[in-house]
Amino acid sequence: MKDENFNENQMQDENNRHEIMQKIRESADKEKIPESLNPENLDRLLEQGKNSKSRNGKWRDAAADFAFRYRKTAGVAAACVILVIAAVNLMPLMNLNYRSENKADSAQSMDTSSEAANQDTGAEDGAASGGDMGAEPKDSKGTEKADEAAPDKKSEDKETAEGYIAGSSYEELYEQIYTETENARKEWEQKRMADTGGYVEESDGSSASKNDAAASTEAAVAEDSAGSAAGGETGFSSTNVRTEGVDEGDIVKTDGTYIYTLTRSGTLRIVSARGGDMSVAGQTSLDDLTDSIQEMYVDGNTLCVVTSGYDSGLEWQGDETYMVNSRDFIRLYTYDITDKSKITLKGTVEQDGGYYSTRKVGNYVYLLSQFYPVYREEAEEAQPRLYVPSVNNELLDSSDVLYPAVPQMENGQLVISSVNLEKPDKIQQSKSLIGASGRCYVSRESIYIFGEDYSGEEMRTRIVRFSYKDGEIQARAAGEVNGSINDTFSMDEYDGYLRVVATRYNNGWWGGSMSNSLYVLDDKLKMTGKVEDLAKGEQIYSARFMGNTGYFVTYRQMDPLFSVDLSDPADPKILGELKITGFSEYLHFYGENKLLGIGWETDPDTGEQKGLKLSMFDISNPADVKEIDKMVLKNVDFCQAMEDYRSILIEPEENILGFSAGVYDRNYYELQGYYGVFTYNPEEGFQKLLYQSISKWMDSSGDELACVRGIYIGNTFYLCGSSGISAFDREKEYENCGNLEW
Repeated sequence: MKDENFNENQMQDENNRHEIMQKIRESADKEKIPESLNPENLDRLLEQGKNSKSRNGKWRDAAADFAFRYRKTAGVAAACVILVIAAVNLMPLMNLNYRSENKADSAQSMDTSSEAANQDTGAEDGAASGGDMGAEPKDSKGTEKADEAAPDKKSEDKETAEGYIAGSSYEELYEQIYTETENARKEWEQKRMADTGGYVEESDGSSASKNDAAASTEAAVAEDSAGSAAGGETGFSSTNVRTEGVDEGDIVKTDGTYIYTLTRSGTLRIVSARGGDMSVAGQTSLDDLTDSIQEMYVDGNTLCVVTSGYDSGLEWQGDETYMVNSRDFIRLYTYDITDKSKITLKGTVEQDGGYYSTRKVGNYVYLLSQFYPVYREEAEEAQPRLYVPSVNNELLDSSDVLYPAVPQMENGQLVISSVNLEKPDKIQQSKSLIGASGRCYVSRESIYIFGEDYSGEEMRTRIVRFSYKDGEIQARAAGEVNGSINDTFSMDEYDGYLRVVATRYNNGWWGGSMSNSLYVLDDKLKMTGKVEDLAKGEQIYSARFMGNTGYFVTYRQMDPLFSVDLSDPADPKILGELKITGFSEYLHFYGENKLLGIGWETDPDTGEQKGLKLSMFDISNPADVKEIDKMVLKNVDFCQAMEDYRSILIEPEENILGFSAGVYDRNYYELQGYYGVFTYNPEEGFQKLLYQSISKWMDSSGDELACVRGIYIGNTFYLCGSSGISAFDREKEYENCGNLEW
């Protein structure tokens, strides 16, 4: 074990910088606050936000929140106010909320040592239920209204998964989205009132749970991570992905010759990189600067940029009355970058709903968004555009919208669309799933959508499987398991089976004792095998599967790492259990017979977090897993690795690991950013290669931590931020060998 601390000289430099900033603030305090930002006007802005009824009016919530926060600090100087307003106006340009799983206490202060209720009666013991393809659905019946509802298109394949029904008309969808979900919610509230002695917390069935909305990014790495790619004789890093062969977008990419970056201002830059010699070969800005940058893909001479946005307009209602129509959307811009100095837009597509995630397989990009219908009092049955999503400004056919046979409380929809990059201005196919919570796991064969169901005696997780080969999206199966699934790495598809680890709340979903379960489901999501009642009183924090073996971590005050034999799907067996201090939130196979864990070291008696922990496990004998080395980094309060697995540089073949971390300055209570690069060898264990301050790129919010990426091309390591790129020579102990700023 080794204890490491961030460089003391760097910390002193940061303190000096903060002293200068403090003097600026003190000087600025003397300036007069603009009249438009006095407390009374901000109160008015706050009230406007509170009175807004539109769920999609996110800007109103942001404005109200800003007004509330600013009203509390009305003595801030005008000079600072200008900077804050600029930051607020730029926020929509770079929404880097990757929706990671909510982790309890994952960013607490550390300053010590450095080291379905589909009611399937055939479900086995009620633990899981599922089904295969349902009966032939009816033909669609469109509801027509001038300029409002396009007639339903004929669909050759209207089959859907058992437990879900394809809509036959917009009237039917209206009834399901509003009436049936409201009835389900009332029934749930009555039951909960009986169970809790009369207390019922108000719920809004038209919006997804906070946990689901925040869950987009998951806490571990691909089973067989893409690894270093060959570019001639020069190796280069690639984006850390969940599943080998399923690409994921990010804000920095490289092809071994060029580095591609996206900035908050909506600017795409292509940088020629030859060691420390860097220059901008080409750049462009999005035409619509109201878009928020999400991610990009690079494949040969094609580059795709994914954005999200919000727009609104006025609709005449008569009697001098207008209604504000608003919507969230995501867009895919596809560019030809054959000539790096002349980036050419080839096509654009868009679909309704807020950004959730995207994937790319072969020549197809898959867009996933979360769509919410308007409130019932604002909806009319004859206006399906208010409650059915559109793609490329065309209303989805009712048969492409699936709803649960047993009504759920949620009426939000997860929209999945495919785009063939040979036709970048067209959507090939789309499906929408009513009641979906917005989390997904994408294997090479299937897209799994899953979310919690609170309506029964025990919390359950509903799962729907779609096939998506060559852009053809079809619902194939649906099922359920008891408990809550931590993240998408707690699910894994292998040889036609889905393996799932879940935390169960045995005394009801609102509390009680916890335990953990492992389920194996077949391709119809029917129960095949299970192991239950594991690690009672603890919950799952991370999981990894490789072939017929699985590993998962639970935690309360000690960290049990379980190993599981999955060679017989009908009879999974626990092989071993290793108990160590702390817990790992991120697991990644690191070369032969090694498993890397990134998490937090804790005091085994008090549970107090003591620092960021790197662990290396020997898994050569899954029945006897050993922690063979660890490094604890004191003073680390935040680690981006646990928030967005794509932000991690991890290449076992190159023996390199990199990620950004934050340290709170105890004098000024601001987050200081660093990027660390590490290596591992059996003789010396973990070794630090680089601790580089990135605070010069950060503002007081610390948002830049989410924007920084580390990559390598050959023997040069590049640290990429929204303001520039720094190069380091890997053969000269990471000596800085070049800088490019913009």
